[in-house]
Amino acid sequence: MSEKTRPATDLAAIIKSLKSYLLEKGHRIERGPSYEGQGKTPASVAEMVKRYEGRGYTKYMQVGTPPIYAMLARGHQEAHIFQPQDPQVREWLEDDRKALNDPAVRAHLLQSAGLSESELPAARKPQVFRVAEVEGVFVITNEDASPERR
Repeated sequence: MSEKTRPATDLAAIIKSLKSYLLEKGHRIERGPSYEGQGKTPASVAEMVKRYEGRGYTKYMQVGTPPIYAMLARGHQEAHIFQPQDPQVREWLEDDRKALNDPAVRAHLLQSAGLSESELPAARKPQVFRVAEVEGVFVITNEDASPERR
């Protein structure tokens, strides 16, 4: 494999793995709170990672140059920081009226990652993932799903 194709392949594999994890049966994706940024220009994934590291999060992964995705954690709290590369996904995330658990959204995410519903395992511990936009960057955080929300 050449050096030119390897980064794109690695990125595709990481995105497929992330989508597979977020879409496991039992997980829910919801909108998080709205935040007004303090900056005058949109933040980058790298800038947002620095903010989270300042809050005690540890960076486990960062992908792209410049970064388009990073995964951090503090204890059992995860933070996935990203800038969507798919215009359809960005449109849905920016549209407060669109339910993020809508079957059309789920089908698009599965199809774009080359996954099928039958490939997805049931979540070992169901999570609620909240998506919030901060200065043009999206942040997904998690919490355990209560039994009535599964």
